[in-house]
Amino acid sequence: MKKVIITICLLFICSSCSASSSGISGIVVDAETGKPIDGAVVMVEWTKTKGIGLTHTESYKVVEVLTDKDGKFKVPGVRTIFVDPHLTIYKKGYVAWNDEVIFPGYKKRTDFKWGETHTFKLEHFRPEYSYDKHTSFISSAISSTIGKKPLITEAYYWEELKASEERDKARK
Repeated sequence: MKKVIITICLLFICSSCSASSSGISGIVVDAETGKPIDGAVVMVEWTKTKGIGLTHTESYKVVEVLTDKDGKFKVPGVRTIFVDPHLTIYKKGYVAWNDEVIFPGYKKRTDFKWGETHTFKLEHFRPEYSYDKHTSFISSAISSTIGKKPLITEAYYWEELKASEERDKARK
């Protein structure tokens, strides 16, 4: 009986590792036109929980890639057990896509599951949206290891400037 339990546990661990290590691929398109978006930053972050009792999450690995002219990307996998990575996609002029929360309403995302190749639809940033709130939304996805995410940090820097202008106008 003990051998059966150990064998089942080992099979479960091995299947979890192989599923997580296969990588992530997808296509990023404009939500209105369906056309591929070239040069969107795709950031994937694997985390691990540390501590006993009072635990905290730390970044394990961060991978950033840019979509190609066909909007396609491939992120190599990392062997992890039980924890799916976090995914954020951003392109100037579009609303950032995140695997956990939807902007602008901050609703929990329920239309995404890890597994196969996905098509990610980016919506255009609308005039009624707040740059200040959008930059907060993006920075919440990249704040755990500032400096280790240069592509997405650089990509949304222009939006930080817009948010600063928005805050200045609000103060006047």
